[in-house]
Amino acid sequence: MEQRIGERYVLTEPIHPLADGVMYAGKDLSLHRDVFLLMVEKSGDASSSDYLRVLGQAAQFSDERFFHILNAGLAENHVYTVLTAQKGTPLPAQLGRHRMRGIEIVSAVFDLGKGMQEAMEEGISGFSVTAENMWLTEDNRLKVMNYWSPGKLISRGSLGLCTLLYQISTHSKQGPATFDQYQENVVPALTGLTSGQKEALLALSRRVFREEVSLSSFIFSLREIIALEKSPEGPPKAFVPPAAPAEPVRETAPPRLQYRQEEEPAPERVRRTEKPPRAKEPEAEEAYTRERMPLRRTIWTLGAAAVVLLGIAVFMYMLLPGGPNKGPGSGGTAGNTATATPSPTPTVNTATPEPTPSPTPPTDAVPGQIPNLIGMTQEAAEQAVKAAGMRYSYFIEPNPAESGTVFRQDPPPNQPANKGDRVTFYISKGQ
Repeated sequence: MEQRIGERYVLTEPIHPLADGVMYAGKDLSLHRDVFLLMVEKSGDASSSDYLRVLGQAAQFSDERFFHILNAGLAENHVYTVLTAQKGTPLPAQLGRHRMRGIEIVSAVFDLGKGMQEAMEEGISGFSVTAENMWLTEDNRLKVMNYWSPGKLISRGSLGLCTLLYQISTHSKQGPATFDQYQENVVPALTGLTSGQKEALLALSRRVFREEVSLSSFIFSLREIIALEKSPEGPPKAFVPPAAPAEPVRETAPPRLQYRQEEEPAPERVRRTEKPPRAKEPEAEEAYTRERMPLRRTIWTLGAAAVVLLGIAVFMYMLLPGGPNKGPGSGGTAGNTATATPSPTPTVNTATPEPTPSPTPPTDAVPGQIPNLIGMTQEAAEQAVKAAGMRYSYFIEPNPAESGTVFRQDPPPNQPANKGDRVTFYISKGQ
């Protein structure tokens, strides 16, 4: 028998149980559309009001990797949440049947992680990202069903993504109890990855289990692992994970006094894709200098010879009859000859002066690479990130570093980056 909520919604069949309720398929009679409804049993008027308030905040966030909230309300003994209907199935129902290979699994987890970063910027975090809260679409993309209720520590953030990767690759509804179990089962299950990619993934996962990796660092490392390619002429490229922070990184944002988020730069129309010019390597500049040294010596030699020849020519001219040392009637006696003091001959420098190199401003950024912001002021750091074509966020915190300067950034500097990636830096306000 169909269950109705007022005169608008009809629940047809249960789809999937979640941590705090059951999700049903249903219909919106007033708008003639299919919807999903999450039914959560009420535990009191105060808690129901708090739940609805949290739902109202979450409804303002919209991302394709999350179920979108359409409506919410109270019905008898339940709080109901109306969600957009989705194509696909709950992930637990597909764990034993999907055909995703290693690189597809890593890519799907990486894409979900980028959505988690977007949600964190809107103040939404702490939700579960393990299999029981995941939806798998027909094109093998992952979606979060409930992102307004807090999840267990092991099921959220970078550790939750690590557990999700394990569940999908091993077709298991349970997560690993220890890292040894993770390593033993996940390596043979990730078919299609190179040995270098597997080693890099294990090194990253080991640090995640030690709570040494933040969400942003985990996503950045996953992108590097996906980019690793097996060289046909040698062993796979080595992967070096980012350095661990001095203290374990927690997924909750630190206390902050100021927060600013830059808008993503507008996309540009490009007729053809061209790689940005690469900066000269130090070895190339040294070789270039060595090649120019003989040419410089030749120029100096020719210039010096020209000056000598010019001096000889002037001296010979002074000795000729009718020259500047001979007065009118130069054929007369020596007593009638006026001796004129020759004017000094100007020295002509024919050597080509070396151009004075213009100093490179410290905020110059190399396209495709994360700039080094440590020690910069806030304005200089912003200009450097913009020049690299990236977005940024920053926090102002107490720190022994000089007030007004950047003392930490995430991801680390000099790493490969794409246009539009985000850099977070921290500015000292002194002690």
